[in-house]
Amino acid sequence: MGLRRNRATDATDDLGIKKKRAAVSIATDAATTDISNFIPAGASVLAIKVEVTTSIVYGVITDIGVDTDADRFGSSATGWTLENDGDMVVTGGSITIDRGNWFAADATLRLTALSDGPPGTYPSAGAVNVTMLYVDGAAL
Repeated sequence: MGLRRNRATDATDDLGIKKKRAAVSIATDAATTDISNFIPAGASVLAIKVEVTTSIVYGVITDIGVDTDADRFGSSATGWTLENDGDMVVTGGSITIDRGNWFAADATLRLTALSDGPPGTYPSAGAVNVTMLYVDGAAL
């Protein structure tokens, strides 16, 4: 009697495709919200989804990136808005081909939220769910 294979899951298991999620409160004392070590060493990022779960008061997310490259995965300059409950964007890997999307070491995901309130202020509330789909290079 041979082994039975579940072909529906084999493809992702063989490729090491994984999903990682985080529920994040937007910083109220800075323009950036960092999710430390969200991207694991050896990861090749396929997509990142950011969905607003609590409206961002006096602010709007303008960039999705890492601590060394704030817009690596996307910028609102390309036409999306992340401000109100239910707003969502899905970005693919890096926004420019020459940067690549493979990480040799753990990396911090950075969300930049600029204030749209009074001058000199930061967002005063807000939360998002972040989901990342990536190839786990360590599993290959």
